[in-house]
Amino acid sequence: MKLKKTITKEFRFDSSHRLNNPELSEEENKRIFGKCNNLPSHGHTFKLFVTVKKKCYEEDDEDYLENGMIINFNELKRIVNEEVIEVFDHHFINDLGCMSGLITTCENTISVIWNLLEDKLDKAGVELIKLKLYETDTSFCELEKEVDEE
Repeated sequence: MKLKKTITKEFRFDSSHRLNNPELSEEENKRIFGKCNNLPSHGHTFKLFVTVKKKCYEEDDEDYLENGMIINFNELKRIVNEEVIEVFDHHFINDLGCMSGLITTCENTISVIWNLLEDKLDKAGVELIKLKLYETDTSFCELEKEVDEE
């Protein structure tokens, strides 16, 4: 049996956004997005779960971890804070350059966050495996790297 060891850290940030497709009429936007289309915007306390694993190791080799850690939680926190939290926290998501041209759905937002984190985490020696972004306590989106089974 092969085991896969990962770590996950939770983050929170407060942001506002407005779901709106500029190519549609006001009536169509209201029909599709409902109250999430209301002006000027609405906000959420987002919860983000970041899951990583060590980039290069044999899953059954317990000696692969330097200092017994996949990555120091403080280092993971520093990277996510710099790349995501400082960008999104207490901002209107629609105005962020990284969200330019996108409807600010949970699905689009999590994809942008993945792109912001993937290279930085890779340079830190870990592989981004999964993100989970809660927009509310009961509504979330997951983005997970698919692993090809041989």
